[in-house]
This record gives sequence, structure tokens and C-alpha cells, in this order.
Amino acid sequence: MNFLEYHDRIKEVLPYLRLKTSYIGGSNQDFSYEASELTNLRNYLNVLEAIPFIEKEVLELKNSWLFNSSAEKQKITSAQSGEVERPINSLRIKLEAFKEIAERSKLYNNDETILIKIPEIQSFDSLAKYVNDFKKAIEIPILDESVGGEVTILSADEGSIILYIALGTMVAVKLVAAICWSAGVIKKKNAEAKIFEQHAKTLELKNDALETFIDAQKAQLKNILEAEANSVATKMYNHNEPETIERLKLSISTVADLIEKGVQILPVSKDEDIQKSFPDYNKMNLIESTIKQLTSQK
Repeated sequence: MNFLEYHDRIKEVLPYLRLKTSYIGGSNQDFSYEASELTNLRNYLNVLEAIPFIEKEVLELKNSWLFNSSAEKQKITSAQSGEVERPINSLRIKLEAFKEIAERSKLYNNDETILIKIPEIQSFDSLAKYVNDFKKAIEIPILDESVGGEVTILSADEGSIILYIALGTMVAVKLVAAICWSAGVIKKKNAEAKIFEQHAKTLELKNDALETFIDAQKAQLKNILEAEANSVATKMYNHNEPETIERLKLSISTVADLIEKGVQILPVSKDEDIQKSFPDYNKMNLIESTIKQLTSQK
């Protein structure tokens, strides 16, 4: 299990993962402590809930008095204090270990690395098909001399298979980001074309008119793919020979198909500009071509 994806969450929460109490004494000795800042503590625990191997402690806390109300402060007994402090201390020990494991990883702060999330697969044939697609989508375009990239598989994780791939240079990472973005545009245009085609069929057009409409849609998609490939070549390469454009068109089309299957290609880098250069795979219907953005800025 690679804890890199949880590192920032753990680092953010650890300093605040404590039960703050003060002794208030008074006549009611059963409730001689006051716990404070409980809202933040609940929120931080909710943030940690998805991290593996801490389910026992989180569940124990969720079943305690801490989550029985939404109060910011609460008078508690010594026993209630221990009921929450014990699992929190256990959580802190585990999370400190997870944080250190992540920071000792060869992937930590490796900005020239991407990760590829693959949906569950059941056979080597399926895996081989993905590997062939990744070669077309990533390895071939980044090996260009003007990019200077190379592919090194660093690690893999369980669940939905995650591959960690070192690309050799930041230029290679930015090229993959550009390809993924263009692929998202193509995926969106393909989806729109299918909707228009289905709508055209409901209009009961004559066969020749329907075929003309479908051919026009295909020509438009072909032109968009050509434009996206040329745009990527202009931004990322120092040349744009026909062979280069054809390779980029293949890469973009392949990534579009992979996205359709549920594959996600993401940066490991925490740099905001790098992260934003990759598409948001949960909002693919909102993606817009960078060609339009460049045009609007002129």
C-alpha cells in the first residue's frame, strides 16, 4: 500500500488530532473536565475516514460520546476523556508511521512522475491491452528528442490498479498533461456527436440525409483531432512534421478511449499549475479546448 495519496491529508490533520480538555472542578465532580474545539476534531476525523488500516479507531470514536452531539464544548468525566484519548493516541501512532513511509518513498516529491489508475482487470490479456495503449498514449510521444522523456515503472498499488511511472523530465509530464487535456476534449466531442446522431435519427430523416449528417459529424471530429494534435505539437515540440502529428493524434485518441474505460492519468507533483494542467476526470463534460482559450487571449 502506497500512502502518498494520503500524505497531505495526514500531514494537515496530525497537529490537531488531540482532545483538548481543561479541569473545571466544582461541586459536580463527576463532570470535572470541559472538552473544547470539538467541531474541528470531528471534522478532522471525518477527513481521515477513507484512509486504510485505521477503520477500528475511527469507528470507535464515531461510536463514542464525541459524535453524539454537535456541541463545540462539553463537560465530560475522566472516563469519557479516556474513551476518546485512547483511540486518538492509537490513530496518531499509526498516522505518524504512514507519514514517514510516504516521505521515505522514492515517489515522494518526484515531480517527474505520473500515476495511472486502471479499473479492476481480470486477465493478463486485459492488462496487455492496457500496456499497449499506454505505450501509444505516453511512451511514444515523450521519447521525442525535443521532450527528452523516458518511461520507468516505479511502483504499483492494489485495488483499482495504480501504476507510478517516472517520465524523466518535467517537459514529458507537461506533454502528457496536454495529451490528456486534448483527449478529454475529444471524448466530450464524441459524446456530443453521439447525442446529435441519436437526435437526428428521431427526426426520421431519409437515409441519404442521415448519412450526410453522420459523415459531417465524422469530418468535424477528424478536424478537431487534427487541430488538437497541431496545438500540442506547437506548444510542446520544436517541430510539427506530419509523422509527429499522426503520432499525437494516435496518442490523443488512445487516451480518449482509456478515459472512456475509466482510466485516470494524474500527476504526482503537488505543484498547482501542474495539477491544473491535467483534466478533472469528474467534470469531463465541462472541459474546453485550450485552442479556444488561446484564441480568446489574442
